[in-house]
Amino acid sequence: MKQYRTKYKECIIEYMKNNEDHRLCAKDIYQALVDQGLNVNLVTVYRNLDKLSQQGLIQKHTLSEEDSVYYQYAREEKCNHHLHLLCKRCGKIAHLECDFMDIIRTHLLEDHGFEIDCKDSTIVGLCKECREAIHA
Repeated sequence: MKQYRTKYKECIIEYMKNNEDHRLCAKDIYQALVDQGLNVNLVTVYRNLDKLSQQGLIQKHTLSEEDSVYYQYAREEKCNHHLHLLCKRCGKIAHLECDFMDIIRTHLLEDHGFEIDCKDSTIVGLCKECREAIHA
């Protein structure tokens, strides 16, 4: 039985790696595994996502406005040290890895006494493609 759990976990990781630039909910991942011909149930997907999140292999985010959870492949440990930009229309995720974050982090800490936890921080908005599509 352990072999099957490992197989599912590996399939989940592989799918998430291939889609690292998009937010994924458990149902999306479940459907992708079923489409690949795997005999898996949604509970197994949730269980594996929780384990992978606890192990730091994926990140778990909650959108308060939707009260929903989505997951993202944590490509490297450094993924925990920057903010993420999330397009609320298409679900695309971008990694904000620029000096701009250091300026914000320093300002918030020095002027407001507030330290950012980048691991769980996501700025929600519209990506360039979705903005252009809306205004076209």
